[in-house]
Amino acid sequence: MKLLFVTIDLILIYWAVMFTAGIKWNVKNVLSFVLFVFCPTSLIFLWDGQWQGIVFFILSSLVYFYLIGKEFIILIHFCFFIIIGILLDNLTQYIMEPFPFDFLPGILEQYCVFIILYNLSIMIYRYFYKKVVTLVPEMKSVYIFILFVLIVTMVTFYINIYLMNYFSINKLLVFNIVIQITYFAIMLFILSLTIFNIKKQHYINQIEFENAQFAEYMKSLEVINNDMQKFRHDYMNILITMQGYIETDDFEGLKTYFKKHIFSAEADTLKRNQLLATLTKLKITGIKGLILTKILQAEKENIEVQIEIPDEIDEIHMNMIDLARILGIFLDNAIEANSNVNTDEEKCIDIAFYKTNNNSVMIIIENTFFDRLEDVEEIFEEGFSTKGENRGKGLSNVRSIIKNYPNVYLNTSINGNLFTHVLEIQNNE
Repeated sequence: MKLLFVTIDLILIYWAVMFTAGIKWNVKNVLSFVLFVFCPTSLIFLWDGQWQGIVFFILSSLVYFYLIGKEFIILIHFCFFIIIGILLDNLTQYIMEPFPFDFLPGILEQYCVFIILYNLSIMIYRYFYKKVVTLVPEMKSVYIFILFVLIVTMVTFYINIYLMNYFSINKLLVFNIVIQITYFAIMLFILSLTIFNIKKQHYINQIEFENAQFAEYMKSLEVINNDMQKFRHDYMNILITMQGYIETDDFEGLKTYFKKHIFSAEADTLKRNQLLATLTKLKITGIKGLILTKILQAEKENIEVQIEIPDEIDEIHMNMIDLARILGIFLDNAIEANSNVNTDEEKCIDIAFYKTNNNSVMIIIENTFFDRLEDVEEIFEEGFSTKGENRGKGLSNVRSIIKNYPNVYLNTSINGNLFTHVLEIQNNE
């Protein structure tokens, strides 16, 4: 019976962490957990004792989950689920104590109630985690602090449980519940205060980012305005030159001159005006400044840029700094893929922002691509680059950012010589 309870506990905790962290179940993960965590923990519980088994389980699980997830937030989930389990175990004992029911042997009735409460708690935890994670940026130092507080909490709880050998069951249950809930409430208060300070700092960072992007936007507008001023300044000289062709009746020369110098210059001006008019539908200044800056960079590399925004975009349910990082990486890669490429084919970048029926936003960035690539997935591996070794940091960073947003989905594909990113940001309200 003891081994059965240990097995149920380990399975519940393993499921809770994998479910909340969104880690895919596969044979390798499950088998490694069974061999390096489950089996040794069960043997230690049976042969050496409960406390030795608990210590080994916590330490081995922390190592295991960090190795398969590479993120501190997974360890935080694990510690939370241990603490929730301790609280619910005591609470279940206290609730079931007055009831004389004995339908199942031993304490299986109590365990059934515990399993139901534990699963409900995990669902609630996951729901609130998804709400909080989109509001709070990932900060390694904060995660380490939270993890430290949770580990201290676990140790305190288990020391408190150890005192069961010195108190009566009823008094100890009440004492445990009061002490553990009080301590847990204090921890949650500290955690809430930390999150508040993170959000405040994040807000300041976002304002600074938007101001910096606005400054870039104004610089880009100044560049465009200077180009237009130069064209207007040269307009009289252009007319005088045309007069020379007319006076000598050189209409073929005039036609060639018009197409080469006047029509092309006017076409560039009209194109930029159209781009600016389209960008006015994007009401998020920071992102608008980034897009315009990248368009000017692409033009310097003789890359054709098209942008389409049919509807006004005034809100995107994602942190603007993270979104700017992603779009910046996509556009930098698109420009790099087309710059310094000797080819007769047209080099272009297409950018589109669309609103879907549920007010979610879909961002599409498509560019010509002249390198060979066997598997799209390999571009997201850290260090991968078609331009040489140890240069491909961007797209692996993109995947790390998107992991923090349950409402954000990325689809990357290659069709012929077109490389396409489709970023969907769902309305999470």
